Amino acid sequence: MKEGWTKVFSAPEYYQAKIAEDILKQNGIESHIPNRTDSIFPSVVEAELYTLPEKAEKAVAILRENDLIKE
Repeated sequence: MKEGWTKVFSAPEYYQAKIAEDILKQNGIESHIPNRTDSIFPSVVEAELYTLPEKAEKAVAILRENDLIKE
C-alpha cells in the first residue's frame, strides 16, 4: 500500500475495484489497488481502492456519479 493514501472504495470482488480504478483513471485521478496475496484466503478479502488524500473527495464524487458508491 502506498503510504499516506486514502481509501475511497471497497468491493467484495477485485474486478469491481478494477472498474472503479479505470473510471478514476479516465477522469485523471491516480489510484491504486493494493496486492492482497498475503491473505490465506484472498477470495475472502475485500478489494480496496486508494488515492491521494487531496483527490479523495473528487474520486468519491466520480464513483457516486457512476453508481459505484450508493451512499
